[in-house]
Formats: sequence, C-alpha cells, structure tokens
Amino acid sequence: MAQQRIGVQVTGPDSAAVLNGIVRAEAMGIPAAWLTTGGAGPDGLTVCAAAAALTERIMLGTSIVPTFPRHPVVMAQQAQVIASLAPGRFRLGVGPSGKAGTEAMFGVNHRAPLGHLGEYLRIARALLQEGSVDFDGRYYQAHGSIAAPVDIPVMASALGAKAFELCGALADGAISWVCPRIYLRDVGLPALRQGASGAGRD
Repeated sequence: MAQQRIGVQVTGPDSAAVLNGIVRAEAMGIPAAWLTTGGAGPDGLTVCAAAAALTERIMLGTSIVPTFPRHPVVMAQQAQVIASLAPGRFRLGVGPSGKAGTEAMFGVNHRAPLGHLGEYLRIARALLQEGSVDFDGRYYQAHGSIAAPVDIPVMASALGAKAFELCGALADGAISWVCPRIYLRDVGLPALRQGASGAGRD
C-alpha cells in the first residue's frame, strides 16, 4: 500500500461518536484515521475493530496504545484481528506513554521505558509477522503463537533521539507529537536513520 501522507486524529465523547467520525472521514475522502488510547476515552484498538466492519477504504491506525498495561502478546492478538477485518488498512502504533498517568491509572512501575519498549516491539513484531514467539527478556517473557500471522506496520512513539533511534532499529516508523518540524528534521530523522542503519535495515 502506498504511503499515506494525510490523516486525521478522530476523537469523540464516546465510541459511537468516534465511529461516526471515522465513517464521515472516509466519505470525505480522507485517507487515514488515527485513534489514541488513554484517559477516559474509548479503547483505540476496540474502536478500530468496529470501524473495520463499517468502512472499506480508509486506513485505520493507533497513535498510540500504551504498552505498560497491555502484554505484547495480547496487543498482537488484538492487532491480528483488526488486520484480518481490514486487510492492508491497519497500522499499529504503540508506546510507553507518560510516567505519571501510567502509574496513577494502572499502578504499574513505569521503569526503563526504552528497554521495555524494545522488548515489546521484538515480541509483538515476531508474533504478528512470524506467527510465534519464544522470548525471555529483562522485562517480558512471551511464549505463544497466533493462527494467522499478518505483516502489518508496527510503529512506536518517540520524542528523544534515543527513542527515534530505537524506532529505526526495531519498528516500522516513529510517532511523535509536540515536536517542531526543525527538531524532527535535525534530530528525529537522523536518529531514526542511524538506528535503521545500525540494525542493517534500509
């Protein structure tokens, strides 16, 4: 599928409003709709699954789903369902999210977010693309399989240079916010390319 350069962030007070926004975006010819999971809003992956059944063309993506409260095997299982309902139209974006909100809402220790994210990406991408995973790391253990692997892009959040570098090495792209274009040009993209080059990826 050709790279999409224009998309909208769809929000709403409830799931029905978000779904209606996605359907309207498709009717207007907008190529991509992105959903965020966090706070009191609806779960982005669940809404993407519902939207997949109500749309035909629009690309659906998450930007992002927080990783700390959701094991990567569970994340991959959910992503596989959406990808099967919307072939070629789903992009999974994940990330550790913010420390304060994560610890306050879920009571989990938001430690070593980059190390945690690196293991998360390895597990999720192996399971989605290869169909099985056997992984024993510092932060995660994962041993399982899914019946029908799918090769979908898995992206991760990035603000600092180290996070962009990790995305270049292990993800299919980086998702950022509150970053001036000059920062992305001078810091983010070079770090992304450095990570990809160091991992032998083009």
